[in-house]
Amino acid sequence: MRGVAGVTCLLIASTVHADSTHGTNAAAAGAAAAAAAPAAAAPAPAVVAVPSTPEPTSSPKGLAIGAELGDPTSATVAYFATKVVASAALGSATLESPGWSFHADVQGVATRLAPHAVLRVGLGARIYHHSHLLSPDEVPSTHFGARASVALAYQTGSMELYAELAPGVDLKRTNSCTLADGPFSVCPHAQESPLFLQLAVGARFFLSH
Repeated sequence: MRGVAGVTCLLIASTVHADSTHGTNAAAAGAAAAAAAPAAAAPAPAVVAVPSTPEPTSSPKGLAIGAELGDPTSATVAYFATKVVASAALGSATLESPGWSFHADVQGVATRLAPHAVLRVGLGARIYHHSHLLSPDEVPSTHFGARASVALAYQTGSMELYAELAPGVDLKRTNSCTLADGPFSVCPHAQESPLFLQLAVGARFFLSH
């Protein structure tokens, strides 16, 4: 009887130890799973989209015709390449006196201020023929000069609007004073500075857009 009781005690002790070990292992596995769960469920970092800079709008190209108002007021024609514009204008003389004026320029794009706005700079020449109304001792004269130009242009569709400033200098002038009255001749135009300034606003329409 004592032998049977001893065996029974050993079996019970073995069973209790096995259950304890199994419980400990299960608890450890549960804790590991609980620790891993938040890491697995953690949301991915948000991706912020950075807006891209808008690409510049391509400029119209080809032949364009239009008109400009100012000093002088002219009809104008221009040819637009990728970054170069060749233009010419024929119209009235300046506000000083009646006559006619012609100028031609080649301008390049200095910078693009906005998708539709550009700043151009260039060089050119002008011919200016006018009468003199201030004195009977003066006759019509012709000026041949060089000019620099800067233009701010806004392009939309088949049209361009622009403002242009062009300072320059007369390199040659024909004689405008007759000296008909000898030393008493009055020729104010002959004493004027060779420097000049032209300012105009205009619009051009592209024929090949």
